[in-house]
Amino acid sequence: MHYVQKYVEKLQNPKTNNTPISNGFKTNIFLYCSYYSFYSQKVLMALYEKNIDFEPLLIDITKGEQYSSWFLEINPRGEIPVLKVNTAIIPDSTRILDYLEFYLNQETPPLINVSADNKVMKNVNMFREMIEALPAGLITVGSFFHPHLCGTPKMPFILPVREVLKNGDLSNSKNLRKLAKANPKAENVLLYKAEIQDRKHEIITNEDEYLKVLNVVDDVLSHVEEQLTKQYQENWLCCEQFSIADINLAVLLQRLWELGLEDRFWTRGKRPHIEQYFERVKERESFKKTIPGLPVHLKMIVTSQPPTYIGAAGAISVGMVLALAYFFKKLIH
Repeated sequence: MHYVQKYVEKLQNPKTNNTPISNGFKTNIFLYCSYYSFYSQKVLMALYEKNIDFEPLLIDITKGEQYSSWFLEINPRGEIPVLKVNTAIIPDSTRILDYLEFYLNQETPPLINVSADNKVMKNVNMFREMIEALPAGLITVGSFFHPHLCGTPKMPFILPVREVLKNGDLSNSKNLRKLAKANPKAENVLLYKAEIQDRKHEIITNEDEYLKVLNVVDDVLSHVEEQLTKQYQENWLCCEQFSIADINLAVLLQRLWELGLEDRFWTRGKRPHIEQYFERVKERESFKKTIPGLPVHLKMIVTSQPPTYIGAAGAISVGMVLALAYFFKKLIH
């Protein structure tokens, strides 16, 4: 199924002399990320679960900073998250999560090797792969083109943010091709991403195709619900230990909830075990630290300016920023 195939290529990323600007953290572990990035959230939650000291280096995806020339030197794919440990550069959330488990020279709580039981480990890997294969970006942006298929979106995917992201998607392929010409070292990768974007856009704008994607999500969550029925009430998805499969599931459920898709997939008695699971996982400290709250939303809106680089998220105009700031002020009061 072309709409759930992952297209991350195994590229050799060059080492860089770019030195992160320190915010006072005493660590040699840095994460280029965005608090609003689905894939960044998975890595952030894993870092918090493992109690690893790290410094987040925020990339402003609303301005397309991931496509700036300095960042393309770090990751030619123009994608976050990227982990930097000393001089090692590790891109792609899946590879980063494996690195944290198997290669980082620290004593940390396991997220992958959580059991000596082969059956448990088989389930952990199966659900990890099943959830990772879901196209989070396509699910997210597609909901903006077909709002009647969703319920009530929540922050940060409320109007007019949804329109900003929707318009950004419409121009993304064209912008990637412009960036390819301006960045010869990353030209092939950016042109490939532009082609992928064209194919994704065909799915996103076609309701029948987008429904197929939602049906795949529905099928995955059916397997999750069935798995949860086999667990003790205090257990997590695969066992009593919180695992990498739970990281993936927690961030997925949060994204679906933000898009207003919870009624479609699990609430109102449709999948009670997932509903209970989501309420439990939201109380976990790593989850609370990972998911942006109102202060982060406000800071993002107040500090947003017209972008220098037009990336996947599109542009936020000054008028849009003021409108959003007004909305949140009304919400608080």
